[in-house]
Amino acid sequence: MAVQRLVLDSITDDDYELIAIHCSLPSYRLAFLLNKHLDLRLFRKKEDIHFKYDHVLASFPLYEYDDHFQYNTYNLLSNKFQSKIEYPKQASIDLFATEEDRYIVKYIIPELKKVDYFLKIQAETSSFSSKSLLSKMLLIPQILTAYQVAYAKLKSKNNLIFE
Repeated sequence: MAVQRLVLDSITDDDYELIAIHCSLPSYRLAFLLNKHLDLRLFRKKEDIHFKYDHVLASFPLYEYDDHFQYNTYNLLSNKFQSKIEYPKQASIDLFATEEDRYIVKYIIPELKKVDYFLKIQAETSSFSSKSLLSKMLLIPQILTAYQVAYAKLKSKNNLIFE
């Protein structure tokens, strides 16, 4: 009797482009500016992205636009979650503690802590190029810088799968 093997070489990673954005604006304001300058229609999803870290439940806002004509899906998500630490009434706070010590900060992609937002673009066609989108994005005065990230090299790239 012959032995049959199944080889799973056909399973590949999601093919998308990832743009890192450095911007100090709140997420709703950045989504508005991207909609205005890039002709997108990003809207906030009803459900945020939730991650459980030790004793903290982090919630990251997610904006999405599904372009049915170009077969592209755009997702804008914040990289940083910041929450104030609540100290018990009896516990004394350190005399030399700074304001930053009273907050806990968590990241979706911890390797890129300096990045404020990510724009994930899933294109079903191979003709999509993010270079023109990136050049338009850099013309927005409120965006400090934006650049393309090689997501395949990221250790925590699975955090970007949220569908």
